[in-house]
Amino acid sequence: MSEIEIIKAFADIKDPRRRAGQRHNLPLCLALFTLAIAAGNKGFLAIGDWISSYREELIDLFKPTKNRLPSYSTVRRTLLHINYEQYSLCLANFLSPITVA
Repeated sequence: MSEIEIIKAFADIKDPRRRAGQRHNLPLCLALFTLAIAAGNKGFLAIGDWISSYREELIDLFKPTKNRLPSYSTVRRTLLHINYEQYSLCLANFLSPITVA
Protein backbone atom coordinates (compact mmCIF):
# COMPACT_ATOMS: atom_id res chain seq x y z
CA MET A 1 0.00 0.00 0.00
CA SER A 2 1.17 3.52 -0.73
CA GLU A 3 2.76 5.66 1.97
CA ILE A 4 0.01 8.24 2.27
CA GLU A 5 -0.15 10.57 5.26
CA ILE A 6 -3.69 9.65 6.28
CA ILE A 7 -2.73 5.96 6.29
CA LYS A 8 0.35 6.72 8.38
CA ALA A 9 -1.81 8.79 10.75
CA PHE A 10 -3.77 5.71 11.78
CA ALA A 11 -0.88 3.22 11.67
CA ASP A 12 -0.35 3.10 15.45
CA ILE A 13 -3.94 2.25 16.37
CA LYS A 14 -4.16 -1.27 17.75
CA ASP A 15 -6.29 -3.51 15.57
CA PRO A 16 -8.84 -5.24 17.84
CA ARG A 17 -9.96 -7.69 15.18
CA ARG A 18 -8.96 -11.35 15.17
CA ARG A 19 -6.11 -12.06 12.80
CA ALA A 20 -8.40 -14.26 10.70
CA GLY A 21 -10.77 -11.35 10.16
CA GLN A 22 -8.25 -8.88 8.77
CA ARG A 23 -8.65 -8.97 4.99
CA HIS A 24 -8.25 -5.15 4.90
CA ASN A 25 -5.86 -3.33 7.17
CA LEU A 26 -7.18 -1.04 9.88
CA PRO A 27 -5.50 2.20 8.69
CA LEU A 28 -7.11 1.82 5.25
CA CYS A 29 -10.58 1.27 6.77
CA LEU A 30 -10.15 4.30 9.02
CA ALA A 31 -8.80 6.47 6.20
CA LEU A 32 -11.74 5.60 3.94
CA PHE A 33 -14.21 6.24 6.76
CA THR A 34 -12.59 9.60 7.57
CA LEU A 35 -12.49 10.74 3.94
CA ALA A 36 -16.07 9.63 3.29
CA ILE A 37 -17.32 11.56 6.33
CA ALA A 38 -15.25 14.60 5.32
CA ALA A 39 -16.90 14.38 1.88
CA GLY A 40 -20.28 14.77 3.58
CA ASN A 41 -21.47 11.18 3.71
CA LYS A 42 -23.63 10.28 6.69
CA GLY A 43 -24.31 6.64 7.49
CA PHE A 44 -22.64 3.45 6.46
CA LEU A 45 -24.67 2.93 3.29
CA ALA A 46 -23.68 6.40 2.09
CA ILE A 47 -20.05 5.61 2.95
CA GLY A 48 -20.35 2.38 0.96
CA ASP A 49 -21.83 4.25 -2.00
CA TRP A 50 -18.98 6.78 -1.82
CA ILE A 51 -16.37 4.01 -1.76
CA SER A 52 -18.07 2.34 -4.74
CA SER A 53 -18.40 5.61 -6.67
CA TYR A 54 -14.71 6.44 -6.31
CA ARG A 55 -13.44 2.87 -6.37
CA GLU A 56 -10.93 3.28 -9.21
CA GLU A 57 -9.59 6.59 -7.89
CA LEU A 58 -9.26 5.20 -4.36
CA ILE A 59 -7.47 2.09 -5.62
CA ASP A 60 -5.08 4.28 -7.64
CA LEU A 61 -4.47 6.47 -4.59
CA PHE A 62 -4.11 3.85 -1.84
CA LYS A 63 -2.89 0.88 -3.92
CA PRO A 64 -4.41 -1.68 -1.54
CA THR A 65 -3.32 -5.30 -1.65
CA LYS A 66 -5.11 -7.26 -4.36
CA ASN A 67 -6.64 -3.97 -5.58
CA ARG A 68 -9.58 -4.43 -3.23
CA LEU A 69 -11.31 -1.91 -1.02
CA PRO A 70 -13.33 -2.78 2.07
CA SER A 71 -17.10 -2.77 1.82
CA TYR A 72 -19.27 -0.54 3.97
CA SER A 73 -20.00 -3.52 6.25
CA THR A 74 -16.27 -4.12 6.77
CA VAL A 75 -15.77 -0.45 7.63
CA ARG A 76 -18.77 -0.60 9.99
CA ARG A 77 -17.56 -3.76 11.75
CA THR A 78 -14.09 -2.27 12.10
CA LEU A 79 -15.47 0.90 13.68
CA LEU A 80 -17.49 -1.07 16.20
CA HIS A 81 -14.31 -2.29 17.87
CA ILE A 82 -11.71 0.47 17.61
CA ASN A 83 -10.49 2.58 20.49
CA TYR A 84 -12.17 5.93 19.78
CA GLU A 85 -9.77 7.82 22.02
CA GLN A 86 -6.86 6.61 19.91
CA TYR A 87 -8.75 7.37 16.70
CA SER A 88 -9.58 10.90 17.88
CA LEU A 89 -6.00 11.56 18.91
CA CYS A 90 -4.61 10.29 15.61
CA LEU A 91 -7.15 12.33 13.65
CA ALA A 92 -6.39 15.48 15.66
CA ASN A 93 -2.66 15.01 15.06
CA PHE A 94 -3.28 14.48 11.36
CA LEU A 95 -5.45 17.58 11.05
CA SER A 96 -3.36 19.87 13.23
CA PRO A 97 -1.26 22.44 11.39
CA ILE A 98 2.46 21.86 11.20
CA THR A 99 4.39 24.31 13.34
CA VAL A 100 7.81 25.45 12.29
CA ALA A 101 10.26 26.35 15.04
